[in-house]
Amino acid sequence: MKKRYLSIGDFKRNAFIVAAAACMGLTSCGNSGSQDEWNADSEVAVPDGIVTELTEEAPDQWKITDERTTAPGQSMAILKHNDGRVDTLQGLELENQMKALAENQQTYQQGGFGLGSVLWWSGMGFMAGRMMSPRPAYYANPNLINRTDSWRQNVQSYRQRTTAPASGRSGFFRGRSGGAGS
Repeated sequence: MKKRYLSIGDFKRNAFIVAAAACMGLTSCGNSGSQDEWNADSEVAVPDGIVTELTEEAPDQWKITDERTTAPGQSMAILKHNDGRVDTLQGLELENQMKALAENQQTYQQGGFGLGSVLWWSGMGFMAGRMMSPRPAYYANPNLINRTDSWRQNVQSYRQRTTAPASGRSGFFRGRSGGAGS
């Protein structure tokens, strides 16, 4: 029976595999104090809520007549119909309406003055994830937009703080330098 010896090719391949595994293992080693980079700034304050009043000027033609901030979690939409009725969307009902708007945002970005489009371009739409600035055409008085400028900036900074790591580093390659094991 022939005794089988490892050839040089097998040795090189095995050495490469061991070296690669060791390098991958070293990158997972690090300062145990930086495990929670995503939450390094402790708690992030939740932005204020918003109350949006919409008035129906003609059948299915809505305008935003008022927007003001409120306590977090107290957001609502007040709908004033042209026949005198007043409806209020808040809590789960408002949340479901905004989810439906967010899922179909392409429809509401097209335009029109239906309830969905106007609600999407209000502060409520901004809270639901719309990234663009509000459209003045949807406001009865375009100066109303200025009233909630600082609120929109707070919501935007909240989004950034809750989605990015505090140190600005993330992922497999975290910008470390100095070679292996540093």
